[in-house]
Amino acid sequence: MNRSRDIRVVRTQTALLNALEELLKTKKLSSITITELCSEARINRNTFYYHYNNIIEFLEDNKNMVIEELNNIPNVSETHNKQSLIEILKVIKCHPAFMNVLISPNCDLDIFNDIFNTASEKARVSIDNPSGISSSRDLIICNYCNAGCNAVICSWIMSGMKESPEEIADIISLVSRKGAITLLFPEE
Repeated sequence: MNRSRDIRVVRTQTALLNALEELLKTKKLSSITITELCSEARINRNTFYYHYNNIIEFLEDNKNMVIEELNNIPNVSETHNKQSLIEILKVIKCHPAFMNVLISPNCDLDIFNDIFNTASEKARVSIDNPSGISSSRDLIICNYCNAGCNAVICSWIMSGMKESPEEIADIISLVSRKGAITLLFPEE
């Protein structure tokens, strides 16, 4: 669909995503018809077909838009600052209906994985070593940090993204610096 700022296009996109989110509560993505989707969204089927051939194409269009926005953010490993992580989280938070569609157990996980992999790659912690060789221990620690960051982002999406991107970036940064056990059990 044309990504213009035309209010009609934005409303149609939002209506389709909200309708799909609602339908996915009771049906698998593969069993939802365009007629059902358009009826739930209260849009004409011709409007849908003007822009898309099927629902997967509609989801792919939204996925590509989110990935394009994520790709415009510098990698955390290049900037070594929390701001890149905040920008990643802002992109995710700007698309709540789409994220809710993607995390539905009735949706196709491949689309979610494409977005999540792009966001994960942007937030990936790596070690700048002039020799290009990192110790096995260092790589394991980086993988641990990356997996934890991914888990926090996924949990945030599934809980409705109530916290701000800045709050989530603070949590990720704090846990990465101090360790989860130290923060959960400070007296030990």
